[in-house]
Amino acid sequence: MQKFILSLFTICTLFLTGCLETTQEITLNNDGSGTISNTNDMSALIGLARQMGGGGDMAKLPQEAIDSTISMEKGADSIPNLTPTERDLVRNGTLYINMDMKKDKFLTKLSFPFSSPSQIGDINKLSGKVMAETMKDQIAGESPMEADKMPEPSSFDDYYKIEFSEGELTKKVNKEKYAGAESDEYLSGIKQAASMGLVMKATYVINLPRPATKAEGKYVKLSEDKMKVTISADIDDFFEDASAFEFKIKY
Repeated sequence: MQKFILSLFTICTLFLTGCLETTQEITLNNDGSGTISNTNDMSALIGLARQMGGGGDMAKLPQEAIDSTISMEKGADSIPNLTPTERDLVRNGTLYINMDMKKDKFLTKLSFPFSSPSQIGDINKLSGKVMAETMKDQIAGESPMEADKMPEPSSFDDYYKIEFSEGELTKKVNKEKYAGAESDEYLSGIKQAASMGLVMKATYVINLPRPATKAEGKYVKLSEDKMKVTISADIDDFFEDASAFEFKIKY
């Protein structure tokens, strides 16, 4: 029970694993630079944990409300197994946490700048590590749930080939890797949460520097001025038809 609740919290803070309401927003500038932010609203998980009989365990989590923005500049050095290049990317990030167990509130927002669209894929991979380590730090020492027993972090993006370059953004299912998704311990946790009735939705918003000339994908929606692309789907779609998160955009 303890491990499952902790896994839920960590799963849902991972970049684009999409728990409840998750939004990734990418803003591209004319010179190829931009920002990427990931906002997760996981408040309903607190109530779910209590319903599952974990009220006693929840009381042992930090009860003091947290409402702060954290620079990753210093924290980057404490994250293990990063290359020097990855560590430099993490240092530029900021993490906003708003957590209040008494009010069943749990929000996070992780933001990074980038100098080229090609860095977005690397940032996607790093974000899971950042959030997993941050949540371990918040919970460690104050909960009976042992962070070192958690499965290795993963995200839905691990099952896609992402190619972002100046003028073109493409995301396609990695079919060979997707064939083994059922054995992913993290994804299994998400499926278990979904079976309990949680409505899980992931939304991608891409703000383009100029109008799109092409925007393809099962759930792709293009704004009237062709400057904003939105892709929104239920997390269950990942298991039923992973192409729901595919897209190809030219601008």
